[in-house]
Amino acid sequence: MTGYDALAAYYDAEWRNLTQDIPFLLEEARKTGSPVLELACGTGRVTLPLASEGFEIWGIDNSAKMLELFEKKLAQSDPDVKNRIYISNQDMRDFHFEHKFKLIIIPFNSFLLLTDRKDMDICLRNCLRHLSDDGRFIIDIFSPSFEMCAIKEPKIQFLQHFYVPELQKVVIQWEYAKRDMTKQIIDVDFLYEEYDRNGNVSKNTHSIKTSLIFRYEMEYLLEKNGFEVLNVYGNYDRSPFSAESPQIIVICGKKQNVM
Repeated sequence: MTGYDALAAYYDAEWRNLTQDIPFLLEEARKTGSPVLELACGTGRVTLPLASEGFEIWGIDNSAKMLELFEKKLAQSDPDVKNRIYISNQDMRDFHFEHKFKLIIIPFNSFLLLTDRKDMDICLRNCLRHLSDDGRFIIDIFSPSFEMCAIKEPKIQFLQHFYVPELQKVVIQWEYAKRDMTKQIIDVDFLYEEYDRNGNVSKNTHSIKTSLIFRYEMEYLLEKNGFEVLNVYGNYDRSPFSAESPQIIVICGKKQNVM
């Protein structure tokens, strides 16, 4: 079971308000056209809106549980939208397709789930192999703030509460994050308290490791693996990157004479 298999039941409710990256990605997809490849597609948060706008999109994820939920959504989708979506249970490090893509995206911090630099290189090289010569590659990660990096003593923090219709439960989410700045890794324990309509409580804890990558580290990783950095934004409104930016959004093409 992957880390996100355990979190799949909460995912859609937990991220119900995350839509701000979709207009940005739609605009980029309109520039390149189909086909599109999304790594770490999850339950279809990004995939479905792109397909609804007419793009053919392939999605991969290494969580079978997340893809199960995606399949349920597809079963209820408009047939034309469903026919433009192709999903498969593959890892972002070793996925394989026989054709190349006009646009490859790794949205909303998913690349940070790779905590080994060799795995990052392998993933990026694989993306390069699958990108058409005139295609675009977009990677979107959060920008580590000075405040985040300065935290030495971890504390349990309340994140949010949300309702999960499938479980018929209200869930309160907490996090306990331990930062190892020598390795640039955050080890996060998520605590979920589930409350049913009778007031009964059950608790689940799930752990996820994520990398911390700074702007020029990300650019270096991309360039050393055959990409040319074209634009770097600090948010989905295309604002220039600054020290206060919440995101690092990089748009790349292929370097010339790179296969």
